[in-house]
Amino acid sequence: MTDNQTIKILIADDDKVIADILKDLLSNQERVVEICHDGQEAADKIRQGNFDLVMADLVMPEMGGLEVLKYAKKINPDIIVIIVTGYASLETAVTAIKEGAYDYIIKPCKLDEIRIVIDRATEKINLHKENKELIKKLKEAYHDLMVLDMKKEKKKEGGLNIISSSMAGLHHLYNNTNPNYVDKLETLSYLKETGMLNEHEFKDFKNYYLRKITRED
Repeated sequence: MTDNQTIKILIADDDKVIADILKDLLSNQERVVEICHDGQEAADKIRQGNFDLVMADLVMPEMGGLEVLKYAKKINPDIIVIIVTGYASLETAVTAIKEGAYDYIIKPCKLDEIRIVIDRATEKINLHKENKELIKKLKEAYHDLMVLDMKKEKKKEGGLNIISSSMAGLHHLYNNTNPNYVDKLETLSYLKETGMLNEHEFKDFKNYYLRKITRED
């Protein structure tokens, strides 16, 4: 498994027993789990460690869970943060969600419940990584086509029309300001027919835009 596929989780809890239990519970071949026992240490690790997910206790020495949440989102807006607390209140729950918390877990909590939340968060992280990889491929394809267009400038007019049309199609796909995903799917079909995308690339991008459509519905 590559580093890009591995999910890095940080557990921040001043209760060392709970932190160790959670680490054992959540660690597997897909996930690497680190632990720390105060908010400041959590912030330091987040700044240095490129974590995908953080589980932070609401009340910790040096820096509380909400402060860790705000700091983590500042460092990486895409990071998933789950607040865990034995001092639950509606106000703190609402605040946590407003600040971007993925979930808010109240102690004492069952281990199966935590596993379900983490598994769901893992699916979201994997989907986000897949989408980023697809966008990266699209950028590379767009760049390669621009280079190809420059090399083909002196070709006959008909060939230029095909290249220019294909470039326009890739530009349309890459343009995130246009939310018309159905239109983008039609463009995908055109690029496949002209040979600009192979069958595997076509399926990857098609699934990406279908997921976009489903989520916005």
